[in-house]
Amino acid sequence: MKVAFLAESFLLDPSTEVNGTQVQLYNLAQGFARRGMDVHYIASTGKRGKDCEIISGIKLHWIMPRSGVFSGILNFRAYFDMLDQIHPDVVYQRGRSYLTYIATDWAKKNRKKFVWASNGENGCDLWKNIKRLMKSRSPLWKKMLLSPNALLQDILIHKGLRGTESVVNQTEHQREKLWRNFQKNGVLVPSYFPKLREEMEPLKKEKIVLWLANLSVGKQPEKFIQLAKHCHDCKSWKFILAGGTKNRAYFRKISEQAKDVSNLEMLGAVSFKESHKYFAKASLFVNTSIMEGLPNTFVQAWLSRTPVLSLIHDPNCWIKTHNIGICAEGNLNIFIEKGKALLNNYKDLLAMGENCQKFALNTFATEKIVDTYIELFRETSYAS
Repeated sequence: MKVAFLAESFLLDPSTEVNGTQVQLYNLAQGFARRGMDVHYIASTGKRGKDCEIISGIKLHWIMPRSGVFSGILNFRAYFDMLDQIHPDVVYQRGRSYLTYIATDWAKKNRKKFVWASNGENGCDLWKNIKRLMKSRSPLWKKMLLSPNALLQDILIHKGLRGTESVVNQTEHQREKLWRNFQKNGVLVPSYFPKLREEMEPLKKEKIVLWLANLSVGKQPEKFIQLAKHCHDCKSWKFILAGGTKNRAYFRKISEQAKDVSNLEMLGAVSFKESHKYFAKASLFVNTSIMEGLPNTFVQAWLSRTPVLSLIHDPNCWIKTHNIGICAEGNLNIFIEKGKALLNNYKDLLAMGENCQKFALNTFATEKIVDTYIELFRETSYAS
């Protein structure tokens, strides 16, 4: 079976920033390639080099993004042309994007099937882009200027979602929204992380509290800094804030907040490959994001025997059900109180870590996930 991944970027491309969608696409593409599937990956890049190359059994096809008045049309055409050239049995795309429409349109015209996957709790919302723009702090004139583009994106995404015959959701919440807004039944499939198996064999755990994400307003790193301040009397504990951003003003703002916190270290950007060693050493991972689906960092932490202290999110109620961390359900006082309690009961924290790895191995590091996808592709493929 020939499958084409349609993506805006590729995890190992140095010209792009790392995000959760990249990680999941890369993991799945590797998993399919190991099972003998003919895996093609189409992605935009800012680097100059070969148009095609093979990495870990994945056949990469690079799209050089255009600029100028007709750049949108030219970028659309480039993806269509590449799909025509590859002519896959199944197109797979993850997350809300103009690529969702491209995948649906190409698949219908060529009697092939398109499988779409959500990657955020608001991924199955209606009019997400226009709502986000109108709620932003941008001046009214700018909102009016940008609203036609945001509206067009939403329309294309909605058409794309309505045209797909199979949808994969990460959480029950996403699946409920998919049905409510698009009257489609989603298949609940966990994230796939088999490649961490060989990297889990433990380095010795250290008294490290880790925060790792792209620095942005929505990730709320300042809440982690507050936690570190309140835990200054937790002896021997070190707080590490890891993450980069191209927004220099925001980086300076967070750096200013962090500079006088004696138990806190800011690392800057950390590559996905390097991130594993930080999860392996950390005894607690902290998430402070406003909006999440099923964060890859949760899975990385659990596989590394690292419990999660989450300010807001508990995907599928796993944290509470399996005793693999603490979720404060949005309450900052509880977040800080429970965080300090975990640090002051180190043996209990290490025991919780054993629950984490057992749960993660059975849930995310299993070939049953690949089996589910392959069965889904076969059910929806016109190919003989």
